[in-house]
Amino acid sequence: MSHWRDIVDWVGGYPYEAATPEAIFDFYERRGFRLVTLKCGGVGVGCNEFVFVREAD
Repeated sequence: MSHWRDIVDWVGGYPYEAATPEAIFDFYERRGFRLVTLKCGGVGVGCNEFVFVREAD
């Protein structure tokens, strides 16, 4: 990427679309994943952290 694009992404590149935790859970659950770890807030940058594992078929 160009130096300019790096700056734009760092500042908060657009377009940006927020997703609720519920939307993320639903998205991954439909694809066979299970949530194993969740950190909401207090992770240093104000973001949520999710860890999913794929269930064996």
